[in-house]
Amino acid sequence: MRIAGAQIPVTEDVKTNFEAIMKAIEWAVENKVDYLFTPEASLSGYNAPAFTVNTCGDTEDAMKKLVQYASNHKLGLIIGTLWLDDKDKIDGAYFGFKSNQLRFYNQEGEYIGSTKKTRIISYDADCVTETNPPVVTLTKGEETLKIGALICNDLVGNYYWGGENLAKKLQDEQVALIIHASNTEKDQDPYIKSVHDNFHVACTQFISFAIKKPILSVDN
Repeated sequence: MRIAGAQIPVTEDVKTNFEAIMKAIEWAVENKVDYLFTPEASLSGYNAPAFTVNTCGDTEDAMKKLVQYASNHKLGLIIGTLWLDDKDKIDGAYFGFKSNQLRFYNQEGEYIGSTKKTRIISYDADCVTETNPPVVTLTKGEETLKIGALICNDLVGNYYWGGENLAKKLQDEQVALIIHASNTEKDQDPYIKSVHDNFHVACTQFISFAIKKPILSVDN
């Protein structure tokens, strides 16, 4: 099973993000990829406070178009996005549960599940967290692949707040691979950016070494 990560820019404009993901999908099809995954919040954009039931429609419509195109070419998708689940109308107003998640679609375009970000931070305002082991089984015909799926701080841990070691938990779940989607601030001065990037790379390498599992990681 061939899995690829899309190292692409992420903006707060859904249309711009859609075009970047579509370009990555076309690359994946040309390179005979089975599943393609994208950075954290790559479709919706990473502005959780502004993402409400009134703004999620564009994201949902864009997702349908991506999945349709990809499934027509037998490409599975793992898309990072803010999302509203269990939307309901109460007294004329809509409500839902917002999360920062990875959404999984198989090669036939069927939705097979999602994993939410567990280690949420201030940017994840009002987002609900994952409560189950973030494990998904991908399929390609009769072939299956059990993977773990982590988002940003899920991999490194909230290093100043502590918490459960999710990478170790995935090792205990006996996954074959961990995918990691992040979205790091890039509009910082060069020194701060280098600190973030070096920390990200070093943690990814060390955790992969410690748990003896491959990690495929993408950032914006």
